[in-house]
Amino acid sequence: MANQITDFWSPYPKPEATESIARHIHTFWDPRMRDQMKSIIDDGGRGLSPLFIETMKDYFNGPKTPTKPGPAPAPGAKPKAGSPAS
Repeated sequence: MANQITDFWSPYPKPEATESIARHIHTFWDPRMRDQMKSIIDDGGRGLSPLFIETMKDYFNGPKTPTKPGPAPAPGAKPKAGSPAS
């Protein structure tokens, strides 16, 4: 089943394919199925498409959240006591 899902999305550009494969697995597979697949991949993923393995390794690492810098200090402001800049 995993390879069939991957085969369907493989003609698409890689970023779209990996995102769509992961979304499908997350949406339609029971958490127990995902846990079992993680064990299979951790054991080498024998028989699975390389694209599927790559996608799921990334999926199992968790969501990617962009880091957003905090607000810049006002010009001439002094750092607060105990802050890394003090």
